[in-house]
Amino acid sequence: GMLVDEAIVVGENIYRHLEMGKDKMSAALDGAVEMYPAVLTATATTIFAFLPILLMTGETGVFMRILPIMISVLLLSSLLEAFFFLPLHAKHLFKTNKKEKGSEKFWEKNKQIYKTILGFVLKWKYISFSVLVIFIFVVTFAFSKILKFEFLPEFDTTQVYVSGSVGVGHSIKETEVKVKELEQKLLNNFELGDEIDSISSIIGLKLDGKQLPQNEEFYFQIFVNLQERAPVNFFDKFINPFLSPKYDNTDMTRMQSAREISYQINDVLKEDIESNSFSELKVIVPGAGIVSNDIEISFNSSDKKALAEAITTVKKELGAISGVSNIADDILLGNFELKFSVNSYGQQLGFTENAIVNELKPFYFKSAFSKMYDDSGIVEIIMQSINKDNKSSLKNFELTVPNSTQKVLLKEVVEFKEISTLSQIFKEDGVAIQSITASLDGKLTSSEVYEQLNPILDKLKQKVNINIKGEEEENKKVQAEMGQAFIIAIILIFIALVWMFDSIIKSLIILSTVPLSVLGVLIGHFIMGLNLTMPGLIGIVGLAGVIVNDGIIMMDFIKKAKNIEELKELALLRLRPILLTSLTTILGLSTLIFFASGQSLILQPMAVSLGFGILWATILNLYYIPMLYRLIYLQKEKY
Repeated sequence: GMLVDEAIVVGENIYRHLEMGKDKMSAALDGAVEMYPAVLTATATTIFAFLPILLMTGETGVFMRILPIMISVLLLSSLLEAFFFLPLHAKHLFKTNKKEKGSEKFWEKNKQIYKTILGFVLKWKYISFSVLVIFIFVVTFAFSKILKFEFLPEFDTTQVYVSGSVGVGHSIKETEVKVKELEQKLLNNFELGDEIDSISSIIGLKLDGKQLPQNEEFYFQIFVNLQERAPVNFFDKFINPFLSPKYDNTDMTRMQSAREISYQINDVLKEDIESNSFSELKVIVPGAGIVSNDIEISFNSSDKKALAEAITTVKKELGAISGVSNIADDILLGNFELKFSVNSYGQQLGFTENAIVNELKPFYFKSAFSKMYDDSGIVEIIMQSINKDNKSSLKNFELTVPNSTQKVLLKEVVEFKEISTLSQIFKEDGVAIQSITASLDGKLTSSEVYEQLNPILDKLKQKVNINIKGEEEENKKVQAEMGQAFIIAIILIFIALVWMFDSIIKSLIILSTVPLSVLGVLIGHFIMGLNLTMPGLIGIVGLAGVIVNDGIIMMDFIKKAKNIEELKELALLRLRPILLTSLTTILGLSTLIFFASGQSLILQPMAVSLGFGILWATILNLYYIPMLYRLIYLQKEKY
């Protein structure tokens, strides 16, 4: 849609020169040259709007980096078509006679309607301007309170994960037995066919939220592989089959979303999830992979008791919030440490801890016995006791009393103490941290969760250090970076406008449409039932450059007006190119706005921001800019 805007503006101007009676050569040349500064500036403002997105950092920046590069290259390429090839085509193809009667009647009728409305708002300039601006601010504020923000929109996937752990210390064979039971339970409750294609498992590995593997014998991951989603909208049902030459709907049999199937799996495995048979068991619908977890909170403190209480409290509060699931911490307990100290009886007999350890070592440690050689090289012979890992053997272990041949049981001379240890320790900036993670059901946003959690977190922060991570951390980072990108884009656009019009006031008139056009973005998200998202914010930043294009086209003509009548006539000349450029852009975005499915849903909010924003900005450019120009430059002129 954006690529044809330049061609429409130049082509429309060439045709206008033809209607003025010029020959084809002169019309093509004069029409293209006259629009050169405006089209060049319009292209620059669009590129400037998207270019600051390159400054975004982290995985979000990597995810969106291709967008400004692609748009910049394509828009610069389209300039060649607009100023070199299009005039050449116009010279041979355009006709000097009037357009067909049907088309002419259509545009004449629209011009008459536009002229009537424009005349009214120019006549009642103060009332019209005040009503319009107040309406925009009030409605924008109202919609900003209604809409919520989430990092990325949810899209349908073709897999559901069941991942977890049977607990530290279990062998891979023990893990296999547990996983087989889960597999069988799933197979007994779900038929393989239209909804689920297959169920497969990996033992000794699981994936985190960013699809990174974690390897341990006690981990496992079950993949519930789904069939392709059946067509769910008009475009997928009736248009896409004819547009795609390789369209194949053989496997498109699934009627339920991956999220709905995950709820059913969760119900089937509810007893296992709530039991103590697994140290961790989650049913997960994988997302885009930019953030690992919807909810992630890290804790650290030197006070171990306060740390444990804080984690328990937050997990309990999360569990009370409807829509929050898969609540877990990363406290993975390892094997128990068995420590002993010599009691008073042992001390009387002359036992020391070192002496006891030396007697225990041969029986509970592996010991290298000898080395030998064969054809393959060195062969090392290692000996170990059959009771090495048998804790009960300690009960009957006998020690020789120092300086005596008398025997005594180990348990009689020492006191044992079991101490639990962590199997894994996570650090951040050199500080050990423990984290809580949780998933959301798609209807709840992380911001809403933290609204309920913040009172509890504020109290706990007096005893432990708490950091908000996961989606909420990325949300704040993206909003801050997008705000910076928006400011840089506005500055670059303003510089381009001042270069074009050699006037700060005229440039500000055009730029003032940018904040007012946000209303169209909010209305679009409300109509489509979407939350504001990271792609939606990128769409708003890009919108700043796109809507300025129509403003440049309008201002480039009305700046010549000496009175109100000339203002109306010059604005009228821009009706057709503005409507056509807006229409082509909206039509280009329409399939992504209304018929997005699968992973394309990630980019739907950006298309909604651009499409509905341009739609509303078209009204602003046709009425608001002439009205504001009249208030500033033709205030003393009588209507």
